Amino acid sequence: MPSLTLKELFNFKPPQANRLGWIDYAKGIAIILVVYRHVLFGLKSSGMAVSQWIIDGNNMFYSFRMPLFFLLSGLFFERSIARKGEMGFFVTRVNTLLYPYVLWAFIQITLQMIFSSFVNARRTGADYLNILIQPRHLDQLWYLFALFNVTLLYLLVAKLFRYDKFAQVLVSLALLAIAPLVNSISTLYDVALHYIFFCIGNLTATYFFSEKVQDKLSSAYGLIILLPVFAVCQHYFLYHQQMNLFLYAGIALVGSLFTIMLSFQLAKYNALPFLKTFGHYSLYIYLLHVPIVAVIRYFLIATMMKQHIVLLLLLLIFIAIFFSIVVYRICMQLKLGFLFTGPFKAKPYNPHQTEMVTQKTHL
Repeated sequence: MPSLTLKELFNFKPPQANRLGWIDYAKGIAIILVVYRHVLFGLKSSGMAVSQWIIDGNNMFYSFRMPLFFLLSGLFFERSIARKGEMGFFVTRVNTLLYPYVLWAFIQITLQMIFSSFVNARRTGADYLNILIQPRHLDQLWYLFALFNVTLLYLLVAKLFRYDKFAQVLVSLALLAIAPLVNSISTLYDVALHYIFFCIGNLTATYFFSEKVQDKLSSAYGLIILLPVFAVCQHYFLYHQQMNLFLYAGIALVGSLFTIMLSFQLAKYNALPFLKTFGHYSLYIYLLHVPIVAVIRYFLIATMMKQHIVLLLLLLIFIAIFFSIVVYRICMQLKLGFLFTGPFKAKPYNPHQTEMVTQKTHL
């Protein structure tokens, strides 16, 4: 890998122009909302007095940011299976979700124990067990484990019912119905709650990748029409967060659709291209931003910045995202890619060979 210049290291132009731009825009918007929440709670845990409107802003957009990630992942389920095969798909998910989750959860817990006098979290050796049992207790990393588990279960159900999508809908509804019964174990609860969004992504993939549908989604009129519905749903969620999960799913889908339509608009005019860059690096921002914020926050709250909460919040959000990308690039330059991707390999997949075996089976 050629060495990066300082200009390239700090370059925030969107990479890979051939990527689906609206996907990266949607991920970019979602990851900003994720960082916003974690920075906000970090400030509160540090004893900072945060205005209620800032807290409400976070709570209002909490309904759809993580469901959106699951929905976007579901869009690529069948494409990935067709390209890599079932085993290749599984190994890829182990490398990109399970492996970095376990590794960074271990790293984060260890650092929080070593630097306990400088961080908000109070960890003990028992927290290593929570990596598999209660990932929600480990700050932000739960999402990676939840997405891996949802993806694995979705693949198993697909194989069991021969990729019958109606069966996936029934499983999704059943899991959402039993989610309140398993909410004391976050590993199970996160699967039950988010499976339906992955399923909807898979079910709607054909429509989202259709040029005719994309033309409609990129219509400014459609976005304007949906705006009041989006606003009402988010306002309702703000004051009724302990709601029926089926109603919650509906509100989350409205928020996700609004974000996707907004992303189509941004991609259409190539507006705010830094959002596309954030989306491209969203996984690495997700992994790295919390420890980065913890270090910077420790020093900033000892300055006059603590008297300007809004400015401090915005600065920490920017620093978290900016330095997460820079740190990732430096790690890759130093050949530390093992920190982000697992080493496991799958056998080469030949889709034509699979078709031949299938044909012989039916003879």
